[in-house]
Amino acid sequence: MGDHGTSDSERGSDGPAFQSVFENRVRFAETDQQGIVFYGEYFTFQDEAVSAFLRAIDYGYDRMLEDGWQIHVVNTQLNYHTGGEFEDVIDNELRVADIGTASLEYEYRATRKRDDEILADGTVTQVAVDRETEKPTRIPDEFRDAVAAFQGGLESGE
Repeated sequence: MGDHGTSDSERGSDGPAFQSVFENRVRFAETDQQGIVFYGEYFTFQDEAVSAFLRAIDYGYDRMLEDGWQIHVVNTQLNYHTGGEFEDVIDNELRVADIGTASLEYEYRATRKRDDEILADGTVTQVAVDRETEKPTRIPDEFRDAVAAFQGGLESGE
């Protein structure tokens, strides 16, 4: 997964291309009484997509800890467009839309695989902190380089 050869024309004017990082089939337990994916489940899907993105760039939580830093979620947002249903396969896509000195913002999108309908989209903002002091710290260049290589570019708030 991941479009490592994303061209500038594929990036669009709003940043790097979304990368498909995680697929899931809607389980019965994830639906509400109407048979629609319960809205809170999309936060779990969003979180799984962030973890899958970090694995895909080969810079997961273990490596962060080894390098002396970690990330804390400071904000999440989701917008709901249409309801996913039991047995739907959802393609969870992510991109780092902005990366600053100590923070990064992911943009998330969940689409139904059979018709590419956007079910939900939103953002996750994280802050990098020193592992020992818990104070904000600069996101390492190695992490930035891994993100840029995976998604074909990087927006920077610096």
